[in-house]
Amino acid sequence: MMKRIFATILVISNALFFGTHTFAATTAGQEMRTQVLYLADIITNDNFMNDFVTRAEFARMVVKASKYKDSVSYYDSITAFSDVDSSNEYSSFIKIATKEGYMTSYLGGLFKPNEYVTYKDLTRACLALLGYENSDFSGNQIAGRYEMFCSLKINDNIDKTINDFVTKKDCVNGIYNTLKTKTKGGNSAYGTSVFKDLSVNSDGDLNATGLTKTKLEGPFILKRGEALNLAIPFDITVANIFINGVSQTLEQTMRELNNMGYLVYYYNKTTKTVYVYKEGTTLESSTMVKKGYVNHIYYSASDTITPTRVQIDLAYYTLSGSDVKFAFSYAGTIHVGDQIIFIYTKSDNGNDSDDSGDGAVETVGTITNAYIYNLNY
Repeated sequence: MMKRIFATILVISNALFFGTHTFAATTAGQEMRTQVLYLADIITNDNFMNDFVTRAEFARMVVKASKYKDSVSYYDSITAFSDVDSSNEYSSFIKIATKEGYMTSYLGGLFKPNEYVTYKDLTRACLALLGYENSDFSGNQIAGRYEMFCSLKINDNIDKTINDFVTKKDCVNGIYNTLKTKTKGGNSAYGTSVFKDLSVNSDGDLNATGLTKTKLEGPFILKRGEALNLAIPFDITVANIFINGVSQTLEQTMRELNNMGYLVYYYNKTTKTVYVYKEGTTLESSTMVKKGYVNHIYYSASDTITPTRVQIDLAYYTLSGSDVKFAFSYAGTIHVGDQIIFIYTKSDNGNDSDDSGDGAVETVGTITNAYIYNLNY
């Protein structure tokens, strides 16, 4: 276990700078920790984990782990530092990171974006994310932060001394541990307040299942006679496959395809996971997969080019998005009489009206994706 620094230390001694080590102390493996941060967009890839991290790169990591993660302009016309050009892709991250106290700058209006991040930089950033400020550390600030960093176990899985440069792997571990740590004076894990789809499981580790949705590609249609292994961009033999949320083998999936005639699927290249759905609930409980015949396509009286709703198997649906509306338009691919596969979100109130002259009708939901069936037996 990491040796803790003496609280009464008056100067930064050798015990701080040399010979402190830690070993794995949590159940989450390194691959899982890395994937959590990738899914959260805190890191952009899981490569080069042993490379040192520049201060500019670290600024992005920290801001992407903060409450400002969704409010960054990637190119800032006004730079805060003379050595950071306004066209630099990290300029906005650097400005926020220094303004909020996650990182510090240098005398003379310099940030030194290409220098490497040290362990003491990592401790400052992680504690600042949790709400700790300079006033929380009396005496030697670096020693005080390091002591707090260790007492909160944010140092788990990091084997460095305070002035060492840190690798991408070290940053992943430090930020991951920060996300599952309670905020200053708070009762819940910091990460759950910043990422609405992030939770903490019974082991105290992060559950990033909800974050997988942000990295999903799809929906796609797989029809009888087509092969799933040819439809996804990674090796199917190492993939995790779920049908309506239940783990299945490739053989079971292909049997379901033959029985149903079609399946809807999404995939996540990061986790090498395939999510397959039959008719019924798909990603969310309010989203459904269905097959049916188009009975009628309705246009508004004021816009005879863009359809507003459709009737499928005598039930009404509104249309969402320009792509879907175009598919059902005169110039589109779907026409009255076609059998289609479609995905829709169930309606909240069940009522819809337009100025087509048909008045208000009861709608089942809103179609978000539609495909011609065209099944060849």
